[in-house]
Amino acid sequence: MPETETAAILRYTARILTERGIHTGPQFAAPDGSLDICAAIYLAAYGKQPAEFETDEDYSTTLIELSYEARQAIKALSASLPTEPPTVESAPGYEEPSHLEHVSRWASTPQFSDEQPPSPTEVIDHLVRTADALDSAPQTLAA
Repeated sequence: MPETETAAILRYTARILTERGIHTGPQFAAPDGSLDICAAIYLAAYGKQPAEFETDEDYSTTLIELSYEARQAIKALSASLPTEPPTVESAPGYEEPSHLEHVSRWASTPQFSDEQPPSPTEVIDHLVRTADALDSAPQTLAA
């Protein structure tokens, strides 16, 4: 079965995070080269890392959210997590799930107060398992 684009992005993200490390602090990137999981997904999708990932969280969030390929990979990863994504108000009176926040929080914070966040190995393994699941799922044709 051929590899889907989203699965390829998630597998490449796993490689990026293995090489560079997972950044869990403020911003989307650290001076040491480590990346927030969503920034790594963006890098995997586009092959470039904007300098703003280290300096401007709002711009970075918008850039990632406007990226169709990154957004699809983040949404697929969010769907594979055992928790529901938080909702954010996107317009007055209208809330929608924030898959980006869901994935970033999952990789950097404990689910429950008595736990640790997932280890880098657990995050990377989950990325690969999600990619494998996407590739083994029946493909539907767009109408």
